[in-house]
Amino acid sequence: MKRFLTTATCAIALMTTVSTSQAQDGPLDKYLSVPGAKTTLPVETAKKPWSLDFSRDAQAAFENFHYQMGGDHALYYNQNLSESLHTSYSSPHPDFMPLERAIDESLGEAVRWTTKEGEMSLAEYSVHPNHRVQGVMMIHKGKVVYEEYPGMNPMDRHVWMSPGKATVGLVMALLEEEGKLDLSREVVDYVPDLKGTNWDGVPLLDALNMATGLALEETLPSLIDPSSIIVRFFSAEFGAPNPVTGEQENWLDILKTAEKIEGEAPGDVFRYSSAVTQVSVLAAEMLDDMTWADVFQERVWSKVGARQDMMHHLMPDGTAVAHGLISTTLEDFARFGMIFTPSWDKTAHERIVSDEVLKRLQNSGDREAFRKGAKFAGLTDEFGEEPKYNSMQWDAVFEDGALYKHGNVGQGIYVDPERDFVGVYYSTNGYVPPYGEDRMMGFLRQAAKHLGDN
Repeated sequence: MKRFLTTATCAIALMTTVSTSQAQDGPLDKYLSVPGAKTTLPVETAKKPWSLDFSRDAQAAFENFHYQMGGDHALYYNQNLSESLHTSYSSPHPDFMPLERAIDESLGEAVRWTTKEGEMSLAEYSVHPNHRVQGVMMIHKGKVVYEEYPGMNPMDRHVWMSPGKATVGLVMALLEEEGKLDLSREVVDYVPDLKGTNWDGVPLLDALNMATGLALEETLPSLIDPSSIIVRFFSAEFGAPNPVTGEQENWLDILKTAEKIEGEAPGDVFRYSSAVTQVSVLAAEMLDDMTWADVFQERVWSKVGARQDMMHHLMPDGTAVAHGLISTTLEDFARFGMIFTPSWDKTAHERIVSDEVLKRLQNSGDREAFRKGAKFAGLTDEFGEEPKYNSMQWDAVFEDGALYKHGNVGQGIYVDPERDFVGVYYSTNGYVPPYGEDRMMGFLRQAAKHLGDN
């Protein structure tokens, strides 16, 4: 079976950069020509079992860019990734804690936001065929106030994509609170295999904020360049050879070759990179002397009254791809968000996120570095206001303390501790117009304000 044989698992830059003509006759053409890469099936197809032929075709075609195009086969991968990648598990607390429902029937029409089709209600957006939302849930004061499943069933697991990075930021903050690490120290103090490379002198906090000063950023040029370090990294993650030389490489060895960006010091510019997240995963594993699945189980998931295990999809060497390949139900995704809110006791048997840890996650960014980064303009447009900065693996933190993390092909988590609100969503939304625009984050922030300020 093929395992991500081409480029990067996080092609976020493509969503805003690839035009219709490019997608049809450009760098993505060879990927879109493969059966199953294009979007022909409505998302509601995923609510029923797939035919045996479709399942086998999807499994045989499995590789990175094919998945990232968000087409028909991606619907299958997003709910069945453990069939293609080795997987480990974090088990929840044995005592399940059902969430109370207090559905607010008015939210679907009351919450409105601007999309490329014009202003739209939440109810309209959630089922619009151009946005391919599969599930959305909102929780206010510990109760589910809104839930829709246009393209999945409540018990289906779905891949988080990059919201998984928030699990890494949390674990690192917990390790700091316990005194096991000091975020002002260098990355190489906790990952000694990187000593003697350009990682020397990079503070761990700058790495967590994706401001290493190293050339590891995920951009359109780097994602479609088979010789780039980020493409080599993603290829190695999944056991694929270097796409240019055919050499089998180790992901950490590749990161040892990262070059410094001329004239840029650590902390200067926010440059989005999943590779940097994986370095923090390795640091956490070494500090706790456990695999990532066990680290997360011991520190977080074993305390949560979730319904199901959290699935961690793995590299060939057994390292969890925590920068994106985590699978849970939509409700359990929302439970993760709840542990950051005053209603944590509605989902967890003990408190996980202290006031100090929450403040660290909310207040560790740098406004200037964020504004220099490529994601600033897009996030400002998507929310209709400027976030304060990114922080500890979260894409955006707002002046009111709300946090947001986006994921490829349309996943997201929005947590507003002050308003005691959590919103999460899953999608399979590819890159070829009329698809590709994700505006759900704006609806979530408007819903939080609507519920919390009225």
